[in-house]
Amino acid sequence: MIRTLAFVTAAAIVTPAKADIAVIDRTNYAVAKDTADKTAKILDTNKDILTTVEKTLQAVTGNRGSDAGSLKDLAIGNGFSVSSIPSFDSVLQNGVPDFGSMGPEIAKAATMFINGMQLVKSLSGKEQSSLPSDKSYQEMVKTVLGVSALITGSRQAVETRRAALERAGQGIGQTQDIKGSIDQNTQLQVQTGLTLNEMIGVMNGAVQALQAENQRRLTDISNTKKALTYE
Repeated sequence: MIRTLAFVTAAAIVTPAKADIAVIDRTNYAVAKDTADKTAKILDTNKDILTTVEKTLQAVTGNRGSDAGSLKDLAIGNGFSVSSIPSFDSVLQNGVPDFGSMGPEIAKAATMFINGMQLVKSLSGKEQSSLPSDKSYQEMVKTVLGVSALITGSRQAVETRRAALERAGQGIGQTQDIKGSIDQNTQLQVQTGLTLNEMIGVMNGAVQALQAENQRRLTDISNTKKALTYE
């Protein structure tokens, strides 16, 4: 009885206790590691895409006034504009040239031109004459004076505009991004429109000159008819 108990006790002492042992599944580990690596790459790619989107958004939005601002004076700027010439009917007030807000150098040149012609005030010699011939003559004088100012101013504008275009050409392609280029192109379109408007103004002056000439011819025909009509 005593011997059997001793054997059981010894057996109990020798038998090891059971415990949980970590087992590495190499196949699952490889799959999990590959998945983690791909996920990290996807996150990095998404980060790069986000950075690119932010840069693209910045490149096409916002104010680029500094890039396009230098182009805003190409057409007119501080120089001559056809719109500054008053109507030909009002450039001569009581025999004195009046050019309104036009530049003083242009007004001076036109005044010197018309004074150099040493024209009479009226064909009949009468002051404030209402004769058709005198009226037609006065309209011709006003037209010549207005066209003279138009020619002088336009010549000045061509020189100023050419210098401005040359300066602008040196800055083309130097913007920081596409938005700057877009704003530059938009400003160039605006300036092109203003330049075309100036050309229309010059052509209008030419048409007015033709109108004055036609008016003079009509007056001459009418006066000739009156002179040849027997009463």
